[in-house]
Amino acid sequence: MNNVARGFAFLTLILTAFICAEAKANDLPIKPFEAVYDMYRQGDKLGSGSRSLTTMGDNTYSIELNSKMKWLIFSDKRKESSLFHFLNSEIQPVAYNYERTGTGKDKSLIAEFKSDKSLVVSPKAKKNAAPEQWFPGLLDEMTLHIQVQLDLIAGKKRFEYEVVSNSGKLKKYELEVIGNEIISTGQGRFNAIKVARIYDKKKFYAQHAWFIPELNYTLARMWRMKKGVEQYDLVLNNYTPTENSN
Repeated sequence: MNNVARGFAFLTLILTAFICAEAKANDLPIKPFEAVYDMYRQGDKLGSGSRSLTTMGDNTYSIELNSKMKWLIFSDKRKESSLFHFLNSEIQPVAYNYERTGTGKDKSLIAEFKSDKSLVVSPKAKKNAAPEQWFPGLLDEMTLHIQVQLDLIAGKKRFEYEVVSNSGKLKKYELEVIGNEIISTGQGRFNAIKVARIYDKKKFYAQHAWFIPELNYTLARMWRMKKGVEQYDLVLNNYTPTENSN
């Protein structure tokens, strides 16, 4: 092999390695799935919900949540979805939609993360409104789910996020891993990572979430308390890996 051939072969190897590395950086570690949940409050079943992740092709994904619950005269039905890109190992939201109907006032919100860096939120919040320009790392309520899973996969123990909330506000979340627990689900018992949300000391809230590494680090349980009263306990009923949809 002459020097020209050796040089060409070496260049080919370098380019192949670069392409493979770039493809890996754009490959979402979380595979498509559908998860079904049961919702309880103080031992009574209130309703059910589902979360699903779908790949749309071209490094574009959709994460969607649907829930329906009823307790005494109170009813609540919600649908949330986010379209996002995953490029260079980072989430870039594209569009977020939220709809809520039931007891009380119905509510909806749309947030668009445009390619010119502008952020269009409708309706716009009156206080603590999301900025008019989005910045790297800014998430919505649904891509937040995916980012937490990615950070757990990466082995992180403490997380801070800035999020466009379903009320159009710029919201900060602080979370930390507080241990591991064996939990029971509709799909069996699993060793789960327990994560707590960190609240201002003046607020009487507590929120814990459990994620199962064995099931792609999916959310398996979420529990919330307010002023000493349990608000809800969301528990995984079934988890199913799904085929890619391109």
